[in-house]
Amino acid sequence: MRSPLTPEQRVAILDRHRAGESLAAIAADLGIHYETARKWWREGRAKGRQALADRPRKPIGLWHRTPSEVIEVVRRLRQQHPQWGLPYLRQHVLADPKLTPELRAAVPALSSFYRYVRDWENRPPKVPLRQQVPVTPLARQTQHAHHLWQMDLKEKCRVAGLPHQVTVANVRDVYSSVTVGAEVFQLQRTNATLTGRDMQGACRACFARWGLPDILRTDKGSCFVGTMPQTGFPSHFTLWLVGLGIAHETITKGQVTQNGCVERFNRTYNSLVLRGGPFASLDELRELSRQTVDFLNHTYPSRAGSCTGRSPLQAHPEAAGPRRPYTPDRESQSFSLDRVDQYLARFRWQRRTDRVGKTSIAGCDYSFGREHRERLFDVTFDPADRHFVFQTPDGTVTLRCPARGLDAHDILDIQNNRRAALRQSGKR
Repeated sequence: MRSPLTPEQRVAILDRHRAGESLAAIAADLGIHYETARKWWREGRAKGRQALADRPRKPIGLWHRTPSEVIEVVRRLRQQHPQWGLPYLRQHVLADPKLTPELRAAVPALSSFYRYVRDWENRPPKVPLRQQVPVTPLARQTQHAHHLWQMDLKEKCRVAGLPHQVTVANVRDVYSSVTVGAEVFQLQRTNATLTGRDMQGACRACFARWGLPDILRTDKGSCFVGTMPQTGFPSHFTLWLVGLGIAHETITKGQVTQNGCVERFNRTYNSLVLRGGPFASLDELRELSRQTVDFLNHTYPSRAGSCTGRSPLQAHPEAAGPRRPYTPDRESQSFSLDRVDQYLARFRWQRRTDRVGKTSIAGCDYSFGREHRERLFDVTFDPADRHFVFQTPDGTVTLRCPARGLDAHDILDIQNNRRAALRQSGKR
C-alpha cells in the first residue's frame, strides 16, 4: 500500500492539468489511480490551492464523537487508578461532578471502553479460552447398506391447514440412499424445540423397520448432544445409542456437507410434502409423508450414483432387510450398560464446587460439604463400581460418589425434565 500524496504532489496535479497535461498521464507518473488524480483535480478547481494542503484527520473510532471533557476525565481516572476494572471506571466517569447531564449522556458504552482503552494502552484484545474436546474422526467411506445413517431436522415449518408448526426428523442411509424415516412432530408452542426423548422415539420407529445401523451421524443440536459442548458430558441420547452398539458421530459446526445426503433430502421433502395441503389434520400430513417416502424408496429413479437411474431399493435390495435386527419389546436385552460404562471411562471432566461445596455432573447435583467449597476437581468415571471419582489436580483429595441418573432405565427412557427429576431424588 503506497503512502498518501503529499501536499506538493496534490498541488502538482492541479498545476500540471491546468498546463494541459492529461490526468491519465499525471496518474501514471505519480503511480496512483486515475480516480485519485481526478479527485484532487476537482478539489483544487472547486476550492483553490489551499484545499490541497494537509488537513487534520479525525481520530479513528468512536472517541472523535465523544466530547473532550469526557475523554479528559477518562484519561485522568485511568492514570490515577490503573487497577480499576473498566466497568468500575466507567461508573466513576458517570459520577464525576464536573460533567453536566449532557456530557454524561455522551459517555460511551462499556463495550467501547474496552476497545478504546486497550487501544490507548497498546494492549492486544483478550482471546477467550477454548475447551478442547476429543472428536472421533468421521467415517469417510460407507461399506454396506445401513452402515451409516444421517439424521437431521427440518425445523419449525408452517404447513397449510395446521394450526401449529411442525418439525420433521429425516433419516437417510448413505450407502443405498434409502430414506429410513421422516417422523413428523407437531410443536405445541411457537419456537419449541425437540428433545432427546423425541429423537429416541424417532429412531425407534426407524430401527423397528430397518434394523440398527452401525453409525448415526447428526449435527450438534441440543436434542442430539444435550449440554456436551458446554459441560463435556455426553447426552443420554448418545449413551442410548452407545448401549445399542451404535456409534454417534457429530458433524463439524458449519460443515453441513458432512451431512449432505440428508440435507439434500430436506429440500426434496419440503417440496413434495410440506408445501402441499391444506391438510385437515396432522394424521393426513403424516400419511402423505409415509406415501412419499415409500414412493421414493421403491419407485422413483434416484440420481445417486450408486443407484444408476433406479430406485434405491431396486438398486440395493439388500437394504430392505435389517443387518442388525431390532425389536422394540426386546430393546432392554439388546442394550448393554457395560458398553456405556466403557465409553464413559474414556472421558475426563473438570468441575468446581460452589460456596457450599456443591457441583453437578450428568445433570445431577453432588454435595461434599463446605470444607470442599470452591475447589477444583478432575472427574473420571470408574466402570468397576459405577462411581464418579472427584480428585483435586494435586491428588491430595479424592472423593467417590455413586453415579446417579445413569442406570439402564434412565437411559432407555429419556426424560424431558431430567435435571428436575434428579434433583428431587436427594443429595449425597
